[in-house]
Amino acid sequence: MAQNNGLGPNGNAAMYAHAGMNNGAVSVMPSAGHYADMQTLMQHMESLTGWLQQNREDWLQLQDGLGMIEQRTHLAQQNHQPNDDPSPQHQQQHQQQQPTTTQLAAQLAAATTRIAHLEATLTTHATLQTLYEETLSDATERIRQYTFEQQHHVLVLHKHYTTLLAQSRNETIEAQLTHQAWQEHLGRLSGGVRAAMKAREEERRPWLGKVRGLREENRVLRRMVGWEPAGDESEEEEAEAREGSVEGV
Repeated sequence: MAQNNGLGPNGNAAMYAHAGMNNGAVSVMPSAGHYADMQTLMQHMESLTGWLQQNREDWLQLQDGLGMIEQRTHLAQQNHQPNDDPSPQHQQQHQQQQPTTTQLAAQLAAATTRIAHLEATLTTHATLQTLYEETLSDATERIRQYTFEQQHHVLVLHKHYTTLLAQSRNETIEAQLTHQAWQEHLGRLSGGVRAAMKAREEERRPWLGKVRGLREENRVLRRMVGWEPAGDESEEEEAEAREGSVEGV
């Protein structure tokens, strides 16, 4: 009967006692938050559900047994009542129908043993049902607390990442504004450099014309006298031409 589930009264008590003690309270499941804990809890709940079903079946059998015992007792009392028919044939049939004292004693002993066994089973199952209800209540409370903690953790994590995204967005906007300001400053600096180079070129232009005129005059005079032209004049003219092209750019 109760041993078919693989858990006897002593085995069930040992299982719950072996689960561990935390501050004087029995803990029937490991720390919440892991898949193994939930799987262990479901196995215990399935085992307890099987015990409850067995308890119901044994209770029905106990009621049936008590009903049969009451029926047999009632029949025995009826059989011991005096019979108004004094005929020998009827008395012989009545004696054949009545069970012997040995049979009644054996049936009574068997019924008493069965009643004691069923009462012990009922007590065990009542204790098991109490443990099941306590375990279910504790598991429900643990699951509720774990769910609340996980929800709070998710909210805190969401808030943290939202703050990080806002900071990253602000840093990106600030970097874009800084880059734009640098571009504006570089544009103004480039314009100032171009204006300075143009002013310098305008300032040097009259003097360059005079220098070219003097060099041309010097070349003509050397040719008239018969001197060879200076070798560095062409190089200086090329350097001035390159400098003028760079300044124009």
